[in-house]
Amino acid sequence: MSGQADLESLEREAYRASWSDGIVDIYVGLSMIWLGAMWVWENDLSAMAGLVPAVFVAPMLSARKRFVEARLGYVRWRAPRRDWERRNLWMLLAAGLGLFLMGVAAYLLASSDDSPGSLRLAPGILAWLLALLGVGLALVMDARRMLLYAALLAVGGVVVVMLEAMPGWPMLVTGMVATVAGGAMLWRFVRRHPVMDQP
Repeated sequence: MSGQADLESLEREAYRASWSDGIVDIYVGLSMIWLGAMWVWENDLSAMAGLVPAVFVAPMLSARKRFVEARLGYVRWRAPRRDWERRNLWMLLAAGLGLFLMGVAAYLLASSDDSPGSLRLAPGILAWLLALLGVGLALVMDARRMLLYAALLAVGGVVVVMLEAMPGWPMLVTGMVATVAGGAMLWRFVRRHPVMDQP
């Protein structure tokens, strides 16, 4: 029983380390920058802005896998871990797209409502829903840094409500932080793990 627990603990540590290259952070960051920019400067097209990040999720995961394998080799997780990862990543993708569309719809409905209360909260709705997605991503990746991005989105939602600013600003700021953090992680990962020599 102890051996099984040790194996699961080692696998969890290895799984957490497999997400430490920063590529996902860069993807999240650039996606947030794209979404935020569309909501700040191209508001007429903002409802369709979520399609671009959604389309590039699968290629990004594939590229990350090849990038990591070239340096660390291929790790085959046990079947329960593979099934759990596959199921949760696709559920997270669907939830992300759904939350984004819900946020867009809620913002548009609140903005068109004459109620002062709904108008006051409208700019923060999208940031708060994306913060929930960040919490889900943190759980799937077992990466606490995603909670930081979620917290930035949540606080940013409060700030734009208080300032009555455009809803894209929390995404822009969070995206910049995530992109810089991901770039630093990727630089450290490349320096620490050079490409393995091919046999």
